Amino acid sequence: MRIEVMQPIGHLDATSTNYFRQQASDVLDRKPDVLLIDLQHLKQMDSSGLGALIFALRTSKAIGCKFAICSISEYVDFLLEVTSMKTLFEVFENRSHFEHSLKQA
Repeated sequence: MRIEVMQPIGHLDATSTNYFRQQASDVLDRKPDVLLIDLQHLKQMDSSGLGALIFALRTSKAIGCKFAICSISEYVDFLLEVTSMKTLFEVFENRSHFEHSLKQA
């Protein structure tokens, strides 16, 4: 099983989402089995950042790649809740929990 991990750092907002989308496209062009977005080092995200995550999710699904996010901050959790988007994503507390879920599958 090929797992690719993306780990955005700092801000995922209007100034950085084009770069994130391009990175996601490049990673998904390699057709991994799983794409994990580890948000441990993400300090801030706005609605355009949320849109970039949805882009990565949809692109992953289109090629049959499992998509998950982990290590979300309270703020990102709140953003996903208030936008009713949390149910779209498979969310793990941290990378260790994500890896454990793969062993259970």
